[in-house]
Amino acid sequence: MHTKKIVVLGGGFGGLTAALTLNKLFKKHKEVELYLINRSKDQVYLTQLHEVAGKRIKPEGVCYPLDIALEETKVELIVDEIKDFDLQNKKLIGKKGEYGFDYLLLACGSEPEFFNIPGMQENSFTLWSYEDAVKIRQHIEEMFEKAKREKDIEKRKELLTFVVGGGGFTGIEMIGELVEWVDELAKKGEVNKEEVSLVVVEALPKILPNLDDSLINVSKNYLEKHKVRILTNSPIVKVEEDKVILKSGEEIRTRTLIWTGGVRGSSIASKLGLATGGRGRIVVNEYMETSEKGIYAIGDVAFYTDEKKSVMPALVESAMQSGECAAYNIYADITGKSKKPLKLNLHGNMVSLGDRYCVAQVMGRKLTGFPAKFIKHAADMHYLYLVGGLGFVKEYFKKQFVEKLRDRSFIIDNVSVTTSVFWVAILRIYLGYRWLLSGLEKVHSGWLAEGTKLVAGASTSPIGPNTPEWYVHFMEKFVFPHALFFQTLITLSELAIGICLILGLFTTLASLGSLFMLINFMISGSGDMWFFMVTIAVLFSGAGHSFGIDRYLIPALIKFGKRILRGGRPVSKGTLNGGQGKGFQSTLNG
Repeated sequence: MHTKKIVVLGGGFGGLTAALTLNKLFKKHKEVELYLINRSKDQVYLTQLHEVAGKRIKPEGVCYPLDIALEETKVELIVDEIKDFDLQNKKLIGKKGEYGFDYLLLACGSEPEFFNIPGMQENSFTLWSYEDAVKIRQHIEEMFEKAKREKDIEKRKELLTFVVGGGGFTGIEMIGELVEWVDELAKKGEVNKEEVSLVVVEALPKILPNLDDSLINVSKNYLEKHKVRILTNSPIVKVEEDKVILKSGEEIRTRTLIWTGGVRGSSIASKLGLATGGRGRIVVNEYMETSEKGIYAIGDVAFYTDEKKSVMPALVESAMQSGECAAYNIYADITGKSKKPLKLNLHGNMVSLGDRYCVAQVMGRKLTGFPAKFIKHAADMHYLYLVGGLGFVKEYFKKQFVEKLRDRSFIIDNVSVTTSVFWVAILRIYLGYRWLLSGLEKVHSGWLAEGTKLVAGASTSPIGPNTPEWYVHFMEKFVFPHALFFQTLITLSELAIGICLILGLFTTLASLGSLFMLINFMISGSGDMWFFMVTIAVLFSGAGHSFGIDRYLIPALIKFGKRILRGGRPVSKGTLNGGQGKGFQSTLNG
C-alpha cells in the first residue's frame, strides 16, 4: 500500500494537539508517516508573551521543547521555515528543503493586522513572537536609560510615554505588565515615577469587548487607579517616529507604540490560493477541510462559522479542539470512516492585569482577583499537560513562580536559592541509615514475633504523658487490638524507607513515608525534630538524583508513562533525520 505522508505545519497548541491526536489514531499504521514542521525547536506560548515583554518571566519562560512533547510518538519533528507551496505537486518549500505530503494540516497561526494605517507597521512594536517580546523588553529598558540622561523635560516625557494600541486581551495584559514594571524601572533608572505615562488607545467604545460589562468596569477601574489613561472611540489614523495621531486630532508624543489592535491569518497561508474569509483566514467547513481536497486548517488561520454564524475565536481552546477535529477527519478519510463535525466547547476567558490582578469569565461565572488568577494558572497548566504531560506542568510552575523576575516574595527568594544536590544526598544516605538501623533493632527485639511492643504500659508504647487524648483514643480502639499487624507494618516500613533512601530509589515516596512516620512519632511524644527537618530537606531537593537510582529510573518511568498514555510504542517514525540532509529530501518529496 502507498505510504501516506501527513504533514502538520505549525507547532503551537493547535498543531501540537493535532500531531498528538494523529499519532494516537495512526499509532499502529505502518503505512502512515507523520511530520510536524515548525520554524523553531520550541513551542512558544504566545498568550504569555506580555510576561516576557514586561520582564515578569525570563524570555525562555514561554518556550517548551517540541521534541519532548513528541517523545514516544511516531511524529517526526522538522525544524524549518516554509516559504512557499506547490499544491500541484503537493510540496512545501522551506529554507532547508522541500517536503511532499498527501495530507496537509495548516496550523500556522496568525500575524498582526495593520489596517493600512500610515506609518503603523514601520513605527510600532508588535507582540506576536518570542523575538517581538524580547525587542519590546529591551526597548523599554533603553527608554528609561535615555530618560535618566535626558535634561529636556519634553523629550523626557516623550521617552517615558508608553502607548498600547488596542484594548483587547493582549493589549490590556501588556499594559497590566507595564503598570507593575514601571515601579522597578523608575527606581533603577533614577526616574520619578510620576513622569511615566501609560496609555491605552482603543477604536471601539470599550476595552475587552468580549467580557461582561461588570468585568470591563472592574478592569478599567483597576487600570485607571494605577494612572493608566484609557482612550476609547479613538482610532489611530497615523503613526510617526515620535508620535501617535488619533482621529480626534490629538497627538500623543511617544517613542513607544505597542500595536495589538488586530490579527489576520498567516501570510504564508495566503500563498496557497485557497478560499479565504475575514482578514485572510482560510475558509473551512465543519470538518476543518479547506477548498482543496486533502488540506485542512485549524486555529487562528482557519475561518469557520457555525450554524449560528458565529466565527471561531482565536483562542488556545478553539485551536486545540479544531486540531483534534481535523486530525480525526484525516484519519476518517484514510480509513473510510464517517467524519465528525467540529463542536466547540469553550469554557471562557481569563485576562491578567499584571502578576497581581486578574479577571475571568469562566462557565458563566465572573471572577476577579486571586480566584481569577488561580483559574488562569490552572487553565495554562491544563493546556500544557495535554500537550506535554507533567514535565511541561513542572516547567510552567518553575518558570512562573520560582524563576520569575518581578515581585518575588521573601520566601520565594530564599526557597529558590540552589546548591549542589550532592550535599543533600549525603543527608539522604545518613537518614536512610538511621531508618534502617531503627528497623533492624525492632526486628532483633521481637517486633515481628509478638504483639506486645505497642500495647499500653510497654516501654515501646506510643502513648506517653503528653500524648493528645484523640491520639490515645485512636490507638486504643484501632491499633492495640491489632498490635502485631501494626508492629510488622512499622518495622517493614522503616526497613523499606531506609533501603530506598540509601539507594536513592523512589526518594520522594520514601521521604513522604519518613515524614508520615515522624509526624506520628512526634504526636506520641517520641519523635525527633532533627530527623523531621532532614526529611523536609531531602523531600524537596531532588536528592535521589545524586548518587541514586532515581537519576536513571525516574526518566525511564516518565518515558514509559508517556508511551502508555500515547497508546504503546510507536511502529516507527518517518525515515527523515530531523529534517536534514539527502535522506530527508528523498523520503519526503512527493
